[in-house]
Amino acid sequence: MRPHLIISSLALAAATGTVSAQEACSTYEIQRGDSLRELAIQVYSTEDFGIIFDANRDVIGNNPNIIRVGDVLTLPCLEDVGRAPTPPATEAEAMAAEMASELVKAAEERAAKAIAEAEARVAAAEAEAEQASQEAVLEAKAAARQEIEAARAEAAALIRDADESEQPEIRDRQLLLITGGNYAPFTDEALPHRGLYTNLVETAMLRAAPEQGYKIQFVNDWSSHLDLLMPTLAFDATFPWSRPNCDEPAALSEKDRSRCETYDFSNPFYEVVDTYFAREGSGYEQTLTYADFAGTTICRPEGWTLSHMDAVGLYEPAISLLRPVSPDDCFHAVMEGRADIVAIEAHLAVEAISRLGYEHRIIENPNLAAIKSLNVMTHKDNPDGEAILETLNQGLAIMQQSGEWRDIVSNALRYQMENG
Repeated sequence: MRPHLIISSLALAAATGTVSAQEACSTYEIQRGDSLRELAIQVYSTEDFGIIFDANRDVIGNNPNIIRVGDVLTLPCLEDVGRAPTPPATEAEAMAAEMASELVKAAEERAAKAIAEAEARVAAAEAEAEQASQEAVLEAKAAARQEIEAARAEAAALIRDADESEQPEIRDRQLLLITGGNYAPFTDEALPHRGLYTNLVETAMLRAAPEQGYKIQFVNDWSSHLDLLMPTLAFDATFPWSRPNCDEPAALSEKDRSRCETYDFSNPFYEVVDTYFAREGSGYEQTLTYADFAGTTICRPEGWTLSHMDAVGLYEPAISLLRPVSPDDCFHAVMEGRADIVAIEAHLAVEAISRLGYEHRIIENPNLAAIKSLNVMTHKDNPDGEAILETLNQGLAIMQQSGEWRDIVSNALRYQMENG
């Protein structure tokens, strides 16, 4: 992990921007407000920014959500990475795609204008309040926040109107969603907005279905979500969980295959880097191939998917698995010699290593990592499950198009940096 990359790039994430016209088979210098997702859409007409991330890991580092102004990225040719574009099957499909794109673009422009006007009024109010009392400053900021929120809501309505598909129907009741704590910066009741991911889910629901009632409950026994609470339909959805590669069930572990068979998944709200940590001097923190992990004991918390490990041959009996409840237990196991490697998400690892006092003693292997999406899951037996996921996906799309997703992520990562 390279913390200085996060620190040097947080300011860029706070501003919204639009990637200028770019083409594949070229290079691009990052500007303020850019994101890999927007760059992938502009260059390759897809949200799958893995094309760019995989080609620029040495520049970006391990967090695909954070990029730095001034960095020069390689935009590979699709043919070179085995992703030649698939043209529309018919002329009608091409025309439909173009019309949908124009509608969304028009909605985005109206949303951006509304937000810009509100933010301009915010700036004017704050400037005028500099000479006023502290109470007046607070009142001006509160009014500004209300105006920005109103602009966001107007933007969401405009984008929703651009989508001609019918809105999903959910029965007239309060939805119950479940998550857990101790997963900074994503979910924890002690964090602002109860965590970055919680804030994203709540905002998506607000943007897509502001009239829908819901409640989010924290149960810190993560394994109980999938073993008891979701199967009994006590809750409608749970987050954040990764989606295994359900398209290749034969390559999955029994638990991951069961997850694919039992649950439906939202679009990714956030991508993280799953990687490996080992004790300094063990050699495992420097190895270049997964084959070098053969015969080791790898610790990964119970309930965390093993799909990315299965895909590269890291399953029993080639390795031994240790599955404690807490991620902290994995780091203790490495320090005590009961495990050789911790397979875990990089954000959580950096926070845990610092909190446990293992800095410079447990080191990330920078050579072996995989991008993992974090999704919302609903049980296939839930009659409202598909409608819930469709609503959340619509809200997520609105947030990404208006720039609100970037603002939420930026603020959460800045808080993490400043408060440890």
